[in-house]
Amino acid sequence: MTPVPDALRPRACRPALLLALGLTLLLTTAWTIKDWSALRWMRLPDNDDMMRIAEIRDWIGGQRFNDLMQYRLGPPGGAPMHWSRLADAVPAAMILILTPLLGTHAAEVSAVIAWPALLFLCYLLLAGRIAQRVHGPAARPVAVVLAALAFPTISLFVPGRIDHHALQIVLMLALVDGLLRRPSLATGAAMGVIAAASLAIGLESAPELVAVMAALGWLWLTGDAGEDRRALGFGLALAGATGVMLVFMHPDAWPREWCDGFTPASTSATLALGAGWGVLGLAGRRLPTLPLRLATAAVVGIAVALSVSRTSMVCLAGPYDALTPFLKEVWMSNVSEARGLFVGQDTPGTVLAYGALSLLGSALAVIQAVRGGWRGRRAIAFAIVLVISAVAAILQIRVTYILAGLASIPFAVAIAATQRRPERMAARLTLWVLGAGVTYLAISKQMDTALAKPIEAARVDARRCTAAEQFVTIARQPRGLVAAPIDLGSYLIGMTPHHVLAAGYHRNNDGNMAAYRFFLSPPARSAAMARRMGVDYVALCPANMREIALERYRSGSLVDALQSGRVPDWLEPVPAGGSMLFFRVRERLPEPTRRL
Repeated sequence: MTPVPDALRPRACRPALLLALGLTLLLTTAWTIKDWSALRWMRLPDNDDMMRIAEIRDWIGGQRFNDLMQYRLGPPGGAPMHWSRLADAVPAAMILILTPLLGTHAAEVSAVIAWPALLFLCYLLLAGRIAQRVHGPAARPVAVVLAALAFPTISLFVPGRIDHHALQIVLMLALVDGLLRRPSLATGAAMGVIAAASLAIGLESAPELVAVMAALGWLWLTGDAGEDRRALGFGLALAGATGVMLVFMHPDAWPREWCDGFTPASTSATLALGAGWGVLGLAGRRLPTLPLRLATAAVVGIAVALSVSRTSMVCLAGPYDALTPFLKEVWMSNVSEARGLFVGQDTPGTVLAYGALSLLGSALAVIQAVRGGWRGRRAIAFAIVLVISAVAAILQIRVTYILAGLASIPFAVAIAATQRRPERMAARLTLWVLGAGVTYLAISKQMDTALAKPIEAARVDARRCTAAEQFVTIARQPRGLVAAPIDLGSYLIGMTPHHVLAAGYHRNNDGNMAAYRFFLSPPARSAAMARRMGVDYVALCPANMREIALERYRSGSLVDALQSGRVPDWLEPVPAGGSMLFFRVRERLPEPTRRL
């Protein structure tokens, strides 16, 4: 096979660009039409998207860049968020540019459609370029098509998905693309900046970043002076970009007990890693043999580990360690994306839809690397990334959001390898079916419809309870404090002017605990709590707070009474036009003391 230069020819790239652009326009249009009834009211697909648009509005409205508090969440004074303004920047700019032309609402609707579409285009182009680097031009258009079908990755690019996960996917594919380029100081520096930005945006991509650094380490161990320069560039840029962000992006809330984003613990670890890579890059030219490189890597690794153990041990406990034990048991343990692929998922269809493409693609990459069908060391480096990510996905299913898109590439390579062999038509068709993530999604829906009817019905009820029209009605009520379960908090903040006690964000310990105490107390005690905290409204879905861990608390509680139709006299029902139960608190004290 004729080698393809790293400077990919523009003329050869044009068909893939047109294909990616066409798929982006086609799928974005179809998704927008499908979800328009919600999008037109700015009811976005996920609770994180709703909170993101609220954060963007607050920033546009005058909240400072470094102030990441959500002032309408939790106790009086708000709750600190663990997010980054980096993910807010482009959609905020779109809204600011479009508002004078379209008005605020239309500008927001346009931005929440355009931003995921732009990221989707970048994702498709990167998938095609990675496939070309590991195989050749024939794999590029195939990879673009399969990437566009790679569920669950593509679910994060639908209109309204403005949370940072889609941006993380693009950054991670850009890192892998850098890994497969010809090594140089500039390539390493670009990778270092991307890695630093990804870690500052959120730690969800840390498993894939570890996988990339493992592959980068293998390339350094077995490489030449070019790999030394890449390692040096990566280390300097990783530490340098992190230092710049510490100067200009240091959040006002800087908690040392958390390792869930841009925090003292995570940045200390990142700086130590940057220093370690810089040392390896500088020392490489004096280490001509593999044993010497292994010994040096071991010494540097121990030094970095000792540094991290002194500054960042909280990171080993995970991002949710500072949660109260009660919230860990009844809330976080029930968050499906934080569970393992095979342990803790609600239905067998979920395991198939989220895991099949990731695991099969990773296995295929290993087979292709062993057989030498790709370009030697690049194949091994790519396979290392996929295998380590697959192990991480088994431990935590959210890893598949990034991994599935990468795992479609080995199928594209296998298809491209058989394109000039008519006798392999059946094998080629099989690879197309197996490499399309939507195949497993379609099968999983049929499986769950047949085998998990109660869970599917509960999911339908949950979607019905967060329909947009209800929040429009609630938004018309006088502004006040809403006591609602965690699942409703982001929607109430994003679609109404109200303040809420609880939402699905772990730093809001006090507010989340207050909401659980309120709903799980007897109605009379809940009434006293409502007056003490200054609660104006109560919102509840019929399916809320029915987790197994809560069963022993429900008997005689406010949530049990309301879901059974027994409304205490201190609550006045307010019809919201849907399945949500919404109430106004009667006889509020004239000057309530708002404390938790």
